[in-house]
Amino acid sequence: MKKIIIIKSLVFAVLANAQVGVNTPNPVNMLDVNGDINVRKELRTGGTNLLKGSAGSAGTIFHNNSELNINDWKSVKIADGQGSMSVFSLNTVADKTGAVFSSTNGSTSPYTEGTTINSTWTVLPGTTDTFSITNAVNKVAFTFQTTAQKTGNGNASAGFACGVFVDNLLRAVRTDVLIGSDGSYKIFNLNATLANLTPKNNYVVKIACTKRNLNSGTLGIGTAVNTTYLNNEMSQSVLTTSVLQPY
Repeated sequence: MKKIIIIKSLVFAVLANAQVGVNTPNPVNMLDVNGDINVRKELRTGGTNLLKGSAGSAGTIFHNNSELNINDWKSVKIADGQGSMSVFSLNTVADKTGAVFSSTNGSTSPYTEGTTINSTWTVLPGTTDTFSITNAVNKVAFTFQTTAQKTGNGNASAGFACGVFVDNLLRAVRTDVLIGSDGSYKIFNLNATLANLTPKNNYVVKIACTKRNLNSGTLGIGTAVNTTYLNNEMSQSVLTTSVLQPY
């Protein structure tokens, strides 16, 4: 008889408080669990007294919906062309130091992927960044933008190149030529995507530039060399690194 009385007392206490605590004497919600939860079957949301809630479908995720009074299930999709991948990491760095080239012309020879960075290249210091790969199936996208300005060579052209170096190896490069009067400048963009890099922690990426045919003038990459038309704030360089992996 005493056992029956105790059980009834517990039931009445639960009904009175309308809150149940598991491993906690002071529940703060209808059900307050202090510990791990093992769900052997479906987890449903949005149910009523008459209808079962939704358990979602294969490939969906549980979504904290701020616009409704209930949470729901969402499908995660990305643009076609990337496969079943999502953004694993994304970071942007900026540089205002830049690089200045003058005096004699540089080499105008083609560049070979995989060559080691050498003294003919000048690294833009603020563009050095790191990223990690955890899945053998991946894509790493680099988006680089800077400003090139020339001075001291009249209306002659000034040629240059900028490259993406990963662990000091050239992985992408683009050449360009700046044409115009003294102080002329232009926006320079370099976009590159590498696929299926070997999983590794802390790859190092950096942007470096080099001179080609300057025609005896001075060329600034990511920095102003003629402040009549440009300053370092306007000419700064920006590098964004995006890592995509299967979700």
